[in-house]
Formats: sequence, structure tokens, C-alpha cells
Amino acid sequence: METTEAIHGWRSIRRYKDVPVSDEALRAVLNAGRRAPSWENVQPWHFIVIEEDETKSKLAELASGQKFITKAPIVIAVCGDLSAWEKPKNKEALMELAEAGVMKVNEEIIDKVMLNDPVFCVAENGPAIILSRTFEQLGIAYGFMGIEAVNQGLGMCVVGALNSEVTGTKHELYQEIKAELAIPDKMYLLTLLTLGVPAEEPKARPRKAFDAIVSKGKIGRKL
Repeated sequence: METTEAIHGWRSIRRYKDVPVSDEALRAVLNAGRRAPSWENVQPWHFIVIEEDETKSKLAELASGQKFITKAPIVIAVCGDLSAWEKPKNKEALMELAEAGVMKVNEEIIDKVMLNDPVFCVAENGPAIILSRTFEQLGIAYGFMGIEAVNQGLGMCVVGALNSEVTGTKHELYQEIKAELAIPDKMYLLTLLTLGVPAEEPKARPRKAFDAIVSKGKIGRKL
């Protein structure tokens, strides 16, 4: 399938056929997330594939009772690793870019300049920016995953309404699920993706007009 066709074919799917997702298709979707662009190659993500009914039920409760989560053949828990932004790990990611020839910098520049500049080093900006950058990176990753899901003939829904450390709600249930999924302290469960063969064909949702969101040179000048 062509990329443009896959993008235009995207729908949020909440009803799935009672058939398994092939291992090949699942791996293709996960690899799409793994290959997504990442700021300074930090890649602050981890994806947990969940198929157990009991865990799905708990996740549905965590997601404010969205029952369709329990019916999806696969649920992917999308976790943000806030520790990936810490300077030693950030340096490791930058060194990998340098060693691969992707970025023309040396260790001295990384240490003395990049890891002390708030423009380059997210850790220099504090918890709020670290969290927002993590959300940004995860969004890019599961955006790629959604397009690959369409390419694989699958449907996906991004479940954003989720009680978590960010919302501070359903704290006990959230901590119970974190422990069950072995999610470490500096890693947050931030989003769920449901995945399966679609059992519905919803209409495309309306989008803003092209000229309402695109300008040339300055806002208000049409492209």
C-alpha cells in the first residue's frame, strides 16, 4: 500500500473481529514505532504487548471504563522512559550518532556544549519539559505504528484518556498495573493502542481546511 493511501485510510477502530493478529503483522507495527524519528536519538519509548484478558480489563478500568479495550485482540501499552533524557544516557545516544557518522561532533563538544545547552539538552529544562518531550516522541512513534497498522490491514485506536502519574487519578490501580507489567519508577504508562482486524468501517472524521492550517511565509498568506 502506498503511504498516502495508508494515511488517508486511517480510522480510529474500536470494534475488532475475533481473529488473531499475525506475529508478522504485529512485529511490522512495532518495528514502525522503533524506526520513528527521535530527538537526538534518545528513543524514550517502550512498548508492552498485552493479550491477557485480566490485564486488558484492568487497563479498560484505568482508561475510564472504555470497554472496547477488553475486546481488542492486542493492547500495546506505550511507556515513556523519562530516564532516557538523563545526561549519561543522552550522551550515549549522541555518541551513537557520532560513531555512525550521522552527526559530526566529538565527545568534547557533546560534553562541554550540547549537554549544557538547554536547547540541545532536554534535562537542562526540568521535569515539565522532559515530560512534554517524552509525549512528543511517543506521539511520533505511535503515529508511525498507526500507518503501518493500516498497511498491514489492521485497525488501531490511540487511547489517550488514561489515568496515570500525569493525571494523578486512580493511583492505586495505576501502581498495581505498573507492578504487574514490571514498569520501573522512571518509566510512565502514558498511552494505550488497541490493535486488531477491523470489524467496522467508520466514516472519516472531519478535518480543518488546508488553508486554515497551512500558510506561506507568515500566517494568513496562502500557499
